[in-house]
Amino acid sequence: MDNNRNIIRLCFFILVIFISFCCITKEMQNDTFYMIKLGDYIVHHGIDLKDHWCWVANLIYTYPHWLYDVFIYYVYNSLGFNGIYVSTVFSYILLIITFYYVNMKINKNEFLSILFTLIVSFCLLGAATARAQLFSLIIFILEIYYIFKLIDGGKKRYIIILCFLSLLLANIHGTVWLFYFVLFLPFIGEEIFYFFSKKFKFKISDKLIISKNDNFKYLIISFILSFGMGLLSPSRICYSYVFRIMMGDSQKFITEHFPLIVIKYPMFLIFVLILLIFMIFTKAKIKLSELFMILGVMIMSLISMRHLSFFYSIGVMFILIIISRYLNSKKSSKFEILLNKVAQKWYVGFIVIIIAVMIIHSNNNASYVNKKEFPVDAVKYIKENLDYKNIKLFNAYNYGSYLMLNDIPVIIDSRCDLYLNEFNKGVTLFDDILDIKAVSYLKVFDKYEVEYILINKDSIFYELLIRDVGNDIYRDKNFVLFKYK
Repeated sequence: MDNNRNIIRLCFFILVIFISFCCITKEMQNDTFYMIKLGDYIVHHGIDLKDHWCWVANLIYTYPHWLYDVFIYYVYNSLGFNGIYVSTVFSYILLIITFYYVNMKINKNEFLSILFTLIVSFCLLGAATARAQLFSLIIFILEIYYIFKLIDGGKKRYIIILCFLSLLLANIHGTVWLFYFVLFLPFIGEEIFYFFSKKFKFKISDKLIISKNDNFKYLIISFILSFGMGLLSPSRICYSYVFRIMMGDSQKFITEHFPLIVIKYPMFLIFVLILLIFMIFTKAKIKLSELFMILGVMIMSLISMRHLSFFYSIGVMFILIIISRYLNSKKSSKFEILLNKVAQKWYVGFIVIIIAVMIIHSNNNASYVNKKEFPVDAVKYIKENLDYKNIKLFNAYNYGSYLMLNDIPVIIDSRCDLYLNEFNKGVTLFDDILDIKAVSYLKVFDKYEVEYILINKDSIFYELLIRDVGNDIYRDKNFVLFKYK
């Protein structure tokens, strides 16, 4: 049986690798471009908490994921976009393998761990980009693992590990650092609930497990010490970023901040349905902390779709814990038999490889920079024909970061926090540009003394600019550059 397990694991690892190379797009996202430029600046000048790319005003910038910026700059500087693509693929593979490993250790059910990991590997493909999110998800999964190790064994070394993970997250992805402590809350909540249930002698349901943990004090110590790790991040934004961004107007314009449209994400509904089936139609036991965790990440996802990756990585993990506990209590060998039968089919691995090779061929033909979304040729023209380092250029939100990468000053880019009043008092750039209206768009240009306008032909303002400005000095299939004043 051990040989069969090894065959299954080998096929599983091969499948994860090929899924990653086949399904992860080679096209760079806008955030990746500005992260490269930030990493470049940090390496050569350090972190000065100032922005150096917006030509409108001297803004304060906190470099919330500075360590990842440095990492992605070194990769790009050494290997270009090829290196970024490969590093993204391997980071994603690490994320998926971490998810599998933690589930295996917690649930002791190899078949379900492999099955759910493969499903989740497709669900999380939206996070498979060159952004700090890949590493923060790995940290969150490891956090859950070491919380379980701490409360189950009470070994103090896990306190140190949890503190280190907090420190790492504060420097890799400080914008989500407070969520590190949200993952402590379900365990703390269960302990508080246990105290009151004993004090007032009440019980909710036989299916709900509410238990006291003898190592709870170590969990609280980890929580407190980990909370201090934010002070060791030069970004100085860990403690307040979430509250500031939620108060800002980015919630109205940035797609990933919108509420989740559930019907567009069938796997979200399927996982919720699986949970309901086990809660209603089986005798599965559920710990209160597990219920708190699943409901917590579910509500977070419904409020903002950017949190959906938390549900797939953390929420699904706890759904799997509930299922595994129920199946393990049955002491059934059906899954072991199924695993054995699959392992005997030695050609399964070869089928997986052949299919993956067929798919990967099409992905290799993709371009790293999509010319329909980013002004590649227009940038070349600007750098060759204009005083680009001193240009007062109006650009759209989505491709400002590509201009940054090419040393062209921007009026705005995809660092939405930089342009919000909550982060820079008195600055209204975000509202002025993303809420720009056809009836008053020229007033925005005049307000900021714009000299040139770079616009996509798909923009609603393209025809207006042809009519009102008409002085285009460059055009290609996708972009037009106007001289305004």
